[in-house]
Amino acid sequence: MKRAIAIAVCAIVANVAVRAPTAAADPALSIRTWQVTLVDDSRPTDATTSTPAQPQRVLATTITYPVGVKHPVPLVVLAHGDNGHPNKFSRLIGAWAAAGYVVAAPAFPLTSNTTPGGGSPSDVTNQPADVSFVIDQILKMSRTKSGSPLAGLVDKKHIGAAGLSLGGSTVYGLMFDSCCRDARIDAAVLMSALSFPFKDGKATWRHVPTLMLHSDADTTWYPISKGTYPLLATPKWFVTLHGSTHSGPFEDTSDPANKVVPAITIAFWDRYLKGQEAAQTRIVDTVRAYGQADLERDVR
Repeated sequence: MKRAIAIAVCAIVANVAVRAPTAAADPALSIRTWQVTLVDDSRPTDATTSTPAQPQRVLATTITYPVGVKHPVPLVVLAHGDNGHPNKFSRLIGAWAAAGYVVAAPAFPLTSNTTPGGGSPSDVTNQPADVSFVIDQILKMSRTKSGSPLAGLVDKKHIGAAGLSLGGSTVYGLMFDSCCRDARIDAAVLMSALSFPFKDGKATWRHVPTLMLHSDADTTWYPISKGTYPLLATPKWFVTLHGSTHSGPFEDTSDPANKVVPAITIAFWDRYLKGQEAAQTRIVDTVRAYGQADLERDVR
């Protein structure tokens, strides 16, 4: 079935300098944000209690990118949690973009806080394909010679995926489940991620660099992350944040850990998407300097 893409263009942040926290490999870059609406007409959206079913998937997507770079940069796609939205991650997204990444954050049709009548968490089974579609469209924009601010900007060979909570479930599916695996993704960040089996799928713990971050105060889900970590193939990292909330370290909140999460995740992206081996030491040093976290790793 043919896929269509509708794009609504609005540059809402221009030439804003955002400093990536702690010592990064490159100086902070100015960034811009572009709002687009991506429409996948090959897959439907289920009905909710207040809205009828739709024949397509509509993904309002926030794209934040660095300005003035002279070469293609890696792409990172961020998946929000249940009742979430890309606008809850402005600091984290801004830090990643300022460190030299194109960041695409879709608002999922049935799990965002803009879903009419309330969301449907069970729609998470459709979200891995949403992320793959977003990647398709971002790469298409980058291939365009003109007319797109992303023209020539995205390095198609270096792609990361990050997800919070239910968005972390989405990333688990993309990385490790036979139902929805996207082999283009080279590294994953799982933030308070909820791991569960997808219908008609089978988990395969392939060797993809993975960083897990979770607070031990999240007593419902933290033990599940701890139980999942040994299953992951290497290289893998697990940062336990002490005393934080489920989503506070990652969204725009006053949780003290959200001051260190950007630095940890940027170092991880730099190591596995940019190939900067020294960034591995930055992960360790940043966790140690924070003082309210523990680190496990196996980088064989």
